[in-house]
Formats: sequence, C-alpha cells, structure tokens
Amino acid sequence: MRIIKLKCELDQANYDQTVREVAVESEDENNWYGKPVANPACLTLQWPKFAWNEVDEQKGLGSADTLA
Repeated sequence: MRIIKLKCELDQANYDQTVREVAVESEDENNWYGKPVANPACLTLQWPKFAWNEVDEQKGLGSADTLA
C-alpha cells in the first residue's frame, strides 16, 4: 500500500488547503480509494482525481537558512 499526499484542486481561500496523507488501497482512471493516514479507523474513501492533486511537499521548498 502506498501513501500519497493530496491537496484540493482549487486554490481559493474558502477551500480547505490542508495536504492530506492517504494510504491508497486501490486506484482507477478517475479515483484513488484509501484511508486518511491521520484517521486509520475511517472507512475507505473515494478521492476523485478531478478534485484532488497529488503533491510533493518537498518540491520547491527552501530551507530557512537560505531565506535569511
């Protein structure tokens, strides 16, 4: 089972922009199916690919030392 990080497709302030870690159990052309890592007791959820983007939090982030 792989873990992916998903974020809402829309970057508008009124949409929750929290990055969700999801333990993917299966996947098809349109959806990921899995449980949020933060709540493993949750039932398996459908994460539509049109509404969620897979993100890499490390990409594009600099260290605090280089920003000073």
